[in-house]
Amino acid sequence: MTYQLPSLEGAIATFFANGNTCFQGHEHATNKLYIWHKVHVQQLSYHDRNLLLPQTLHAIPPLSMNPYGRYDSVIISIHPQHEWPRSGLAGHSVSQLHIIFCPLCSDLFLAYVKHFNIVPQSSPTNVSPATGMHMLKWAVGGNGQHVGEVIPFTHIHSPAHLVPNFRHVAHSHLTSLSSYELSNDFWLNKYFSKEFYYALSLT
Repeated sequence: MTYQLPSLEGAIATFFANGNTCFQGHEHATNKLYIWHKVHVQQLSYHDRNLLLPQTLHAIPPLSMNPYGRYDSVIISIHPQHEWPRSGLAGHSVSQLHIIFCPLCSDLFLAYVKHFNIVPQSSPTNVSPATGMHMLKWAVGGNGQHVGEVIPFTHIHSPAHLVPNFRHVAHSHLTSLSSYELSNDFWLNKYFSKEFYYALSLT
């Protein structure tokens, strides 16, 4: 089983080099990893702060029956002073979860994610006037590859539901399995659940 993530080793090295942890021996952190294909996350209700039912996140690499894998989209925190769901997207971003792991000699749970950028809109809320939703694009580096990084798993707060935006012509090889990998533009579907709607609409 292969994750096809050539940038993972460098991303792990960058994570430790940036002083995110005092874990010793991080230069060998990529040699052996514990890996999970799915995890459950639980969040608080927007209004009364009660615990909601757990939701499952998947990070399944390409397999023979699904050559594109299954990678769920998530809301991650980028500024600790902002709290999900009360802050909405302020201090948060949208990413695609690619691998959930823990270095063998550590109790540090990490995730490798690939980022999306929000496409600016003319409205003050930065959402499309037609759909009421944020439009996203893959974040792409100077080398043309998707921008990814390693983050603490605790920075992941919620599943996110993305809808591919096919524009006038859809990709000729588009299928139900490839719609995310062969699309560049997406809608962040705030109608996915009432709690997600509250977080994105009432902030």
